[in-house]
Amino acid sequence: MEQELIELLLAAKKALSTGQNVCAQANTRSQESGKHVEVIEKTWPKILFLHNHIVSQFSTLERIRDFILIKTDEARNCIKDHETTLANVSMELTTIFEMLKDYSVDEAILKENHKRANQFQSGMEASGVSPISQNTTLFNYIDDQAVLELQRQTDDEIGEIENVCSSLIAMTNTLSAAMGELEILQESALSISLDEGASNFANEKTQIQEDEISKMADILTSLTNHYDQLGEATRLCQSEPEACKQLDISVLQDDHDHVPDILEDLRESLEIVESVSEETRVRMKVYLSVQKELIRVLTELELFGSPRGVVDTVYEKMLSAETEMNESKHNLDALLKQLMDLAERYRLYLESYNHLVLEVERRRRVVEQQERQQKELIRAAEESYNNELEERRAWFNQHGQYLPDALCPFIFDMPTILTVNLEPNTMRLPEVSKSSIQKAISDIHRNKPSS
Repeated sequence: MEQELIELLLAAKKALSTGQNVCAQANTRSQESGKHVEVIEKTWPKILFLHNHIVSQFSTLERIRDFILIKTDEARNCIKDHETTLANVSMELTTIFEMLKDYSVDEAILKENHKRANQFQSGMEASGVSPISQNTTLFNYIDDQAVLELQRQTDDEIGEIENVCSSLIAMTNTLSAAMGELEILQESALSISLDEGASNFANEKTQIQEDEISKMADILTSLTNHYDQLGEATRLCQSEPEACKQLDISVLQDDHDHVPDILEDLRESLEIVESVSEETRVRMKVYLSVQKELIRVLTELELFGSPRGVVDTVYEKMLSAETEMNESKHNLDALLKQLMDLAERYRLYLESYNHLVLEVERRRRVVEQQERQQKELIRAAEESYNNELEERRAWFNQHGQYLPDALCPFIFDMPTILTVNLEPNTMRLPEVSKSSIQKAISDIHRNKPSS
């Protein structure tokens, strides 16, 4: 029996040694895992900080891009509104010009103008002015080339805003492309989910290891107890041979039979501890890699905002575009106002011509009436003069012939005569045609606003 106990004791010692080695390996791996977890827990808030800062930076870039898009829409709307206004006023001017081309100046007015211009004709031809007789319609009296020049200038200013719009679109594309590259870089860097916190992972893995280490410690304790019990039994047999014969080692034998299973349990627990240690190591490396890549993304973003960087360049271009667009809008508003004022002026020019026809006729009639009044006054003045002359002759015959001339020389003066002149002494006004008068009256009534 002693020999059997010695064999059991040696086997138990070997098993205990194996268990201690396994537990020592598990403890080493557990300590490594603790260091990994410590790094993970320190790295995780840094990752969150970097990610949140990057998101904030991206948000700023998106707001800049949105602002550029708003300015681009403003430029597009400005172009659309001014093009619509230009088209409307150009159509209005074209319509008015066609009406002016169809509106012939009354022949009597043309003849009168030609008659009054004859004395200046040579001077006008020398200065390059077309003879008045060539102007037969209302259109001939306006400067349509000035209108065309204003329209050309307006088109040019709209073109300037289109250039600004193109510049804004190019800026948006540049910024979007750069942001797209950074977003790809960020997605590539962020190979983990931020929804699952590091603490949950660390606590879970630490608890698994602690459970396995605790179980292994219990197993190692049982192996130690088994070895101690065999040692006691062996010492008893060696010191008291008689008592050895009475010793029941069936329980110890049964424990010995379970030693291989116990060692297998230890190895399984070691595998679990090693597996957890490997998981934490991999997770630590991933977190460190993510941190490194996020720092790289953040560095790229900081380059965006550095002097002469993309954001700085975009900002300068935005200021320039804003200034150019405001200047062009101011010029456009001024040019379109001139065109609209000309359209209104030419419309009133057409209306005023109708009133001119009636005014010429009215003045002609007034002059005729004044001429009739002049004739009546001249006739009355001549009659008064003749009566006074007869009266003075009769007085001379009765009294004056007896008076010395030196006594009252002025009594022999001739009577005063009343003269009536029309001032200024202008040519007679032309007699416009009845058709022109009728057309003018008709047009005035047609254009008169209804009450």
